[in-house]
Amino acid sequence: MAMDSNEVLPRHFDAATKWPGMIHEPLDQGNCAGSWAFSTAAVASDRISIHSMGHMTPSLSPQNLLSCDTRNQRGCSGGRLDGAWWYLRRRGVVTDECYPFTSPESQPAAQPCMMHSRSTGRGKRQATARCPNPQTHANDIYQSTPAYRLASSEKEIMKELLENGPVQAILEVHEDFFLYRSGIYRHTPVAEGKGPKHQRHGTHSVKITG
Repeated sequence: MAMDSNEVLPRHFDAATKWPGMIHEPLDQGNCAGSWAFSTAAVASDRISIHSMGHMTPSLSPQNLLSCDTRNQRGCSGGRLDGAWWYLRRRGVVTDECYPFTSPESQPAAQPCMMHSRSTGRGKRQATARCPNPQTHANDIYQSTPAYRLASSEKEIMKELLENGPVQAILEVHEDFFLYRSGIYRHTPVAEGKGPKHQRHGTHSVKITG
C-alpha cells in the first residue's frame, strides 16, 4: 500500500519495543556465507510471532535451510533469497532448537538434510524425522505465506517495518565492512590503491528491525 504524502513516520522506531518478546536475537552464522538462510529464518521468525499475536514465537532454523534447500543453493557458499522463501512456503522448516546450526569449522563437509517433511493435506506439513538435537522432540514444521518485494523508497520500507514487522535487505559488502563497529555504515575506500586482491566485494543479507 503506497504512503500518503502527508503521513508522518516516527524519527526513531524499534520493533522489539512495539512487539516485546516477538523479535528474536540474531544467531551467529560463524564463518558461513549463509546470510540468505539466516536472514530469511530471522525475518520469518519475527513475522510469524507478530502475526500470530505471540501465540507462536519460533526461532526458525537456518541449518534446516542450509542443508535441505539445495535447489540452486550453495549452503555456506551462498544462496538466493527467493529460493529460501519458496522452500519456507512449500516445505517449511523446524526451530533452531530442533535443528541447530553446525559451523563449517566443526563440520567442514556439507551437512546432509536431516529433516524432511510430508504433506498432511490442506497445505499443512509435518516432519518425517525426529529433531537432529536429541534434547528436544518439538519437531513442528513452520511455513510462511508468499514473500513480497517492497519499493526501494526508504519511507515505504519504514512504513512496512512499522506496521508489519522486520524486513529483509541485501547490502553490498566492501573490504571496509570488516572494520565496522557501530552506527550507520557508509562505505569508505580504505583499500584503494592496494590492488584488487585487497578490495573484496560481495553481498550480505540482513534483517532490519528499526
